[in-house]
Amino acid sequence: MSILITGTDTGVGKTFITYNLARGLLKRGYKVKCFKPVETYVRDIPEDGSLLAKATGQEVDEVVPVRYSLPLAPYAAEIEEGKSFSLEDLRQHYEKLKSDADILLVEGAGGVAVPIKRNYTYADLAKDWNLKVFLVARAGLGTLNHTFLAWYYVKSLGLKVVGIVLSGATGEDVSERTNPHIVEEMTGIRPIVIPKVNTPQLPEELLNRLVDYFLSGLRL
Repeated sequence: MSILITGTDTGVGKTFITYNLARGLLKRGYKVKCFKPVETYVRDIPEDGSLLAKATGQEVDEVVPVRYSLPLAPYAAEIEEGKSFSLEDLRQHYEKLKSDADILLVEGAGGVAVPIKRNYTYADLAKDWNLKVFLVARAGLGTLNHTFLAWYYVKSLGLKVVGIVLSGATGEDVSERTNPHIVEEMTGIRPIVIPKVNTPQLPEELLNRLVDYFLSGLRL
């Protein structure tokens, strides 16, 4: 089972959710691997990839094979830095990881419509690799538009969205009270709300809720 963990935007909590899903699924006895095909804004080490590798015990190079230093979409970084990469190489890496895992969590960069290559987005990648989609969005004001558009784009390509996370809820934004209900009305998917926490690891109760929600979407 392979799933794309993607978002409505950059900075919505994809890595945080992927990291905690990996931790929680491992605790349930699943053999889990993480794969972030491209990470940008890498200085010395890939921060996102390192966190994911910490969760699963993988080598960082296995988690993140392609890296760029500029804080850009992968396609933009490829243009600016003049370093190309092969989609076929990424696919071969993906197939190798998939063969050695019960669940492979593939984390995107930025939003679901972010281009990896010219005219090729993360949603296109999910379609080519036959990935289900787990969508991470902000919990507060503005998320209705972003969540619906991301969901609609994914659905337009014939992909299955298995869950929506409204991440980083603070309780201070009045829209957080109605957003879950309206997102469900707009997409037909009941989202899970994950509050903002001050550590990379979710508390045990929240972690179990997230994993239960994820597995129910996969029907496992």
